[in-house]
Amino acid sequence: MKDLLRIADLTPDALVHLLDRAGHFQRHPHDSGELLRGRTVLLYFAKPSTRTRLSAETAVVRLGGTPLTVGPAELQLGRGETIADTAHVVSSYTAAVVIRTFDDEEVRSFAHAAHVPVINALTDGHHPLQALADLMTLREVFGDLRGRKIAYVGAATNVTHSLMEAAALAGLSMAVATPAGYAPDPAVEAMARKLSTGGELVLTDDPREAVHGADAVYTDVWLSMGDPPEEKAARVAALAPYRVTAGLMAAARPGAIFLHCLPAHRGEEVTAEVIDGPASQVFRQAANRLPTAQAVLEALLTRGLAGAL
Repeated sequence: MKDLLRIADLTPDALVHLLDRAGHFQRHPHDSGELLRGRTVLLYFAKPSTRTRLSAETAVVRLGGTPLTVGPAELQLGRGETIADTAHVVSSYTAAVVIRTFDDEEVRSFAHAAHVPVINALTDGHHPLQALADLMTLREVFGDLRGRKIAYVGAATNVTHSLMEAAALAGLSMAVATPAGYAPDPAVEAMARKLSTGGELVLTDDPREAVHGADAVYTDVWLSMGDPPEEKAARVAALAPYRVTAGLMAAARPGAIFLHCLPAHRGEEVTAEVIDGPASQVFRQAANRLPTAQAVLEALLTRGLAGAL
């Protein structure tokens, strides 16, 4: 396996390997510091980024390499050069490519033409690097993931999709509560059910049903990057009943934690009382983006994920 474009690309063993290596890099951040010595990694960001860009850049540096971060205006893609031509050229200069863009097909096309590993740093459909940090956080808090339950509340996003696939591979149960019109992609739901290693997947429109018995409650912003601003009023009206409040958290299992991929809008998808309270693990999640990025780069650069196991 050359690339990581979505969590469904992984096997259960590969997922465990990545989480184990992420834990190793958390304890030994400069291990494998010669892996990328004298080599560069291209980070292409067509969208803004805080956690993904900084964690990926730092991961490259910790592995001994040099990150080259560019946007659309800095490559000839913006002037009509094809994705395939760009991928061929970039492959001759770099050890790997990290891409944040819009259409999933763009990343698939780039990876198909590239001769080096390609990592999806967020597309409209998936955010695999976030899901790995999410599972790492859950493992740190709860230990074994099997038998645990995570509830996602709000509008389904790329984060939801990757988390559904990750939960399925890890044996976690997951409940997703969304209003009508904001449910996960049916194709992703089908993939998550296919990947399942024992956990249950429940889709509902009732946030309290989803949160009941959950070990973790997760939400995301109501208006994501790329969503038309004129949709905000309609989204706020539809999603207001899905706001994560202290009352909703009380419906979860005692000791449940709160998760959010960030950035967060206090007073919209979550109250300040919850995200800034003792149950919140959002900054641990954010910190875990770094060791998981190191783990992915290491695995893909050492004979691919299959060869790294």
